[in-house]
Amino acid sequence: MTSPTPQSDRRRAIRAVATFPVKLSTKPDAEPAALRDLSEIGLACTSTHAIPEMTLVGLDFALPGQTERHHLKGAVVRCEPMPALGSKKQWDIAVYFTEVTPVTKAALKHYVGKAKKV
Repeated sequence: MTSPTPQSDRRRAIRAVATFPVKLSTKPDAEPAALRDLSEIGLACTSTHAIPEMTLVGLDFALPGQTERHHLKGAVVRCEPMPALGSKKQWDIAVYFTEVTPVTKAALKHYVGKAKKV
């Protein structure tokens, strides 16, 4: 029996360090989240709100140095509790993009290609 492949070896896309603001929402009033990394197919962030796995979410962000806002949709593929920061609970959330326009896809590819890799 083979041992499981480490998660970093199973990833389908290169991830880049990303710390710019992103809004993540399951309803019209989007909550800010702290972005950790970004790829052409998804992102990882922390949030003060838990979002159940497989929940469809809307995402809104502008890449660093750009004014154009990108709006896309994704599915939560991981939501795990993290140590609390003071009195606030934090959640580690990973989102797989399900709807990305060609313009956003090209912008993500460009950003990931130039940014520091995870």
